Amino acid sequence: MPDRFRPPVTLHSTRIRLEPLEFVHAEALARVGAMPEVWQFLSYGPFPDQERMREHIRTLLERQGLGTDLPFAMVRRSDGIPIGMTRFLNIERENETAEIGGTWFDSRFWRGPYNTESKRLMLGHAFDSEGAHRVSIRTDLRNERSQRAIERIGGRREGVLREERVVREGYRRSTVVYSILADEWPAVRDRLDDWIARPWTDPAGGTSPT
Repeated sequence: MPDRFRPPVTLHSTRIRLEPLEFVHAEALARVGAMPEVWQFLSYGPFPDQERMREHIRTLLERQGLGTDLPFAMVRRSDGIPIGMTRFLNIERENETAEIGGTWFDSRFWRGPYNTESKRLMLGHAFDSEGAHRVSIRTDLRNERSQRAIERIGGRREGVLREERVVREGYRRSTVVYSILADEWPAVRDRLDDWIARPWTDPAGGTSPT
């Protein structure tokens, strides 16, 4: 996979667009970064102002240049406003593997379909376009909501990396590891497509088209 998972990549769904992360996204993302609940279970951040957000974007673009990461801004198609960020990381082309992570977005939309559409886009790109064999997803052991969401779409729990990193305020985080393999992807894809097609109520008001 020598030329795979390389920028630029833009992914579209009904309600969101994942577009290559750039400094132009910093202002809108900093507004989201000012929400403390967004960072509760992340091992980095917060980035509550443009200066710190730009520095974070600079770091991710450096990793993109090294070929280990492929970051995206999550943009609402209805108004073109960036509401969060996600990325491929730990890309190992020789092993045909990648991880989906670094996902955070406006807490007003946590109960909407945006994260589901984001995962559908990224998993579809990894398996259908890039020929990946394995995609992993990791989350904080304390984040039960995230674990339930990953298991609901068909992620297989592999185990817990106990106290594997020190995060904010010296807390030793344990990380739950999930994965999806290429031959499991069709069933996961169908489940995601079924959920996305259902009517839903936008937390910001209004009902989506079916």
